[in-house]
Amino acid sequence: MQDRRQTILEAALATLREEGYSGFTQPRVAARAGVRQSHLTYYFPTRLALIEAVARTAIDAQLAAIDEFVGEASLKTNAGAIANVVVRHENTRVLMALAQAADEEPTIRTLFRELADGVAERITRMLEAMGLAVSKEHVSMVHALAVGLAVIDLAVGRADGKRRASTALETLFTLLPPRA
Repeated sequence: MQDRRQTILEAALATLREEGYSGFTQPRVAARAGVRQSHLTYYFPTRLALIEAVARTAIDAQLAAIDEFVGEASLKTNAGAIANVVVRHENTRVLMALAQAADEEPTIRTLFRELADGVAERITRMLEAMGLAVSKEHVSMVHALAVGLAVIDLAVGRADGKRRASTALETLFTLLPPRA
């Protein structure tokens, strides 16, 4: 049987995904988890403690998804793998809610910064594996394009979002110079 803390975290992620940061409340999470609020507050005494735990879970999952393909040398494979991450709307919703939380809570901002730094580190390794020149600007362009594609795909919901994201990323990769 799954432990109660994990059940609460999954309910909290689902609540954040569906209700956003403004709808993320301990009573809603407790109801979704099927526990009394006193049980929830035993594990997560404050809303901040709960959102921090959710942020940690989401960040670890996002970085793990990138780790699955970071060593690939193929531009096409990497573009497709990033596109797979981009079109996971449930992740985009959670990250957008966490970005809003980071605007209000310094500890969430620190965690979000950890995510951004972790993604940048992985993009650096990916570009190196593809034999491309790596600069902070190159890493920022790839990161910004992936985030922008994720937000746009969520907002417009086109059926061909994965193909469009993959094509845009492949194009960017072909524009980056080879490593000297």
